[in-house]
Amino acid sequence: MTIVPLVKVNVVGILDDKEKVLETAQAFGMLHLIPLTSAQKDLEAVPQGLGRDAASALRWLMDCPAQRRPVTDHDRFDLDAVVAQTLENRKALKSCEDLIAWLGQRIRDVEPWGEFSFSDLAEIGDNRLWFYVVPTAKLKHVDPADKILEIVHKDRYRSYIVLLAPEEPPVSAMPVPRVHVGAESLSTLKRRHDDALIELEELELERQMLTKWRYVLAQNLAAARDRSARQRAGLETADVERLFVMQAWARRDQTEEIQDFAAEHDIAVLFEEVSQEDAPPTLLENAAAVEAGEDLVEFYQTPGYRDWDPSAIVYVSFVIFFGMIMTDGGYGLLLLLLLYLFRKRFAGSDLGRRMYRMSVWLMISTTAFGVATGSYFGVAPPPDSFLGHLKFMDLKDVDAMMKITLAIGVLHIVLANLVRAYHAETPSGRYQPVGWCLVALGGLATFLGAGTFLAEAGPAAVVLGLLTVGFYGSDRKVDSVRSGGLRVFDGLAALARIVNIFSDVLSYMRLFALGLAAASLAETINNLSGQLNAAVPGIGILIAIAVLTLGHGINIGLGLIAGCVHGLRLNVIEFFNWGLKDEGKPFRPFKKEETRL
Repeated sequence: MTIVPLVKVNVVGILDDKEKVLETAQAFGMLHLIPLTSAQKDLEAVPQGLGRDAASALRWLMDCPAQRRPVTDHDRFDLDAVVAQTLENRKALKSCEDLIAWLGQRIRDVEPWGEFSFSDLAEIGDNRLWFYVVPTAKLKHVDPADKILEIVHKDRYRSYIVLLAPEEPPVSAMPVPRVHVGAESLSTLKRRHDDALIELEELELERQMLTKWRYVLAQNLAAARDRSARQRAGLETADVERLFVMQAWARRDQTEEIQDFAAEHDIAVLFEEVSQEDAPPTLLENAAAVEAGEDLVEFYQTPGYRDWDPSAIVYVSFVIFFGMIMTDGGYGLLLLLLLYLFRKRFAGSDLGRRMYRMSVWLMISTTAFGVATGSYFGVAPPPDSFLGHLKFMDLKDVDAMMKITLAIGVLHIVLANLVRAYHAETPSGRYQPVGWCLVALGGLATFLGAGTFLAEAGPAAVVLGLLTVGFYGSDRKVDSVRSGGLRVFDGLAALARIVNIFSDVLSYMRLFALGLAAASLAETINNLSGQLNAAVPGIGILIAIAVLTLGHGINIGLGLIAGCVHGLRLNVIEFFNWGLKDEGKPFRPFKKEETRL
């Protein structure tokens, strides 16, 4: 496990060749570009380009209920035209659906008033029509005196009244405010509604026709995204007169390849070592067996370039913690079988293969802890059986399980501090973690060693650890009374973390609590199904099987969630809190996307 050393690469080329250089650099795929432009707002305002549009278009076509036979001939395919036509179809179809919904509501609102059209004002003495929907209970409050009105429709709950007046009547004239019916007649609205339905059918037919391009569009999607990435990368270069400058980070062990690449494409390249002012991205590199640990680490926090790579430790500890939380041999073997049956689903990408290897180890860990605790779908084997002899842990032994989980927590945090001390470069960075190791181990020895010499050595280790932490609270040089006081303050501030180490160690008790909860729930499900079988003769066996299937399915789902969330949380919260000092940004090479057919 290591963080790969990087160098800064400066590329200088002719401005007219920039697009060609960017395309070849993208195919080269070894450079993490450094933005040189100061116009960040302009850069953010640049649209995502055809890549995002092509993805949206493909999703729109794939979601179409009716699919046409796909075209596989690339010569007949125009990416820009198909994407534009598909997105226009989606926009028009959604607008048409909105119009149909609006017209439907307008028809329902106007229908009670019947078919009418507004006459010329001069024909009706410059009077206007004012519309009111009056609930039946308020109809008695309508005073017809000095008003020209007509009830044009009436149902069980309301009356539809038209009032004739040159100006809008005052609010007090009617018991309810007037409603806006609109100028379009009912027949006009229905005709527009029918036209919109016809247009919707035509648009749906056009969408079906466009689905024939889904296959070649999926193949060209990566190319579209690559083009968009090049467009954005072109805005991040510094262009001066006829030249452009592109800056990037690259692996130090690939400098010769980069030089050969530059010579092949007639561009100048200059390498710079990482300086203290630089903040390079972090490129993690691990053996294939623990490579999935990089995904676990970067899921929460990428370590800084000058820090260390915790991927292997996080991978192993996550596998162990997951197994302790699931802790059922039957569940582990069942999930192993499912992984084997669906193994081809993971073979399509590097990420899938990494996840498959890790999942297998997670299930092996679950099976191993299930065997150790004697739990198989919540059933304990007889003590004199072969499986019974393999059991050496009892989840219901609260005292023993508390000691085991607290010991695991202490060892995990001590490991984090030791690795941090090993990679530190200052006295404070080296000895402060050692002091916390003494505090954690001393506290554990005091808890576990009651009645032994550890009970006396433990408190001494705690005191020695706290003195070490306080003395090396900082690297501030003491050359005056003021600096001496500040150094004392630094030591006291460092000692305040004793609360953190105490609470972090206690957090590991969730391993025991969640494992016990999963085992207890499995046992409860078995008891419940047995009671149902006995209570309902005959059909009870079917009910019991349904309860067993559903209950254990839910328990497995809860176990998977708990194992992932809490198993990962103990690594990225508690472990990272004591093991890492800097947060970095991941190394993202400027490269072409893989084409997935």
